[in-house]
Amino acid sequence: MARAGSSPPASAPDLAAEADRLAGFVDGQSAIVLAVTPEEQTLPEIGTLPFVRHEGAFWVLASELAAHTRPLLKRGEARVALLADQSDTRNSFARERAHWAARVEAVDRADERFAVITAALRARHGKTVEVLCGLGDFHLLGLHPEGGSYVNGFGRAFLLDGFSVVAQRRG
Repeated sequence: MARAGSSPPASAPDLAAEADRLAGFVDGQSAIVLAVTPEEQTLPEIGTLPFVRHEGAFWVLASELAAHTRPLLKRGEARVALLADQSDTRNSFARERAHWAARVEAVDRADERFAVITAALRARHGKTVEVLCGLGDFHLLGLHPEGGSYVNGFGRAFLLDGFSVVAQRRG
């Protein structure tokens, strides 16, 4: 019960509504930012790749020429992030964003999922995907999000388990 003269406690956020908002945010992005630290380095390699969300993961085509690809394949883990377009952000401090720890899965070209997932990538990103699939140094990688955080405004930070919003983050 609120004391006289004090404000009532803020209502708890609707986590299902926040999950819907997160899904819309994720689906509205076209590229993911990733960071992975090679074993022999102390600083991460950072990259950005077009993705498609399929079966609970971000799927990307990564070239061995990119500094981040070999460490992704070797370590099997990364940090990934999505950021709202800066031009759509009224206040940079409250920029909509999400980030996760992610498990990395490489899918061999002989795996039947390769054709299905690359078709989804092509539907989203165009014919360039066909060209990249024809190059031997490109790998189809699934970035399976685990724990993370989603921010969509001041005081609106949420803990994530994959794509599920599990709680509001408290200070």
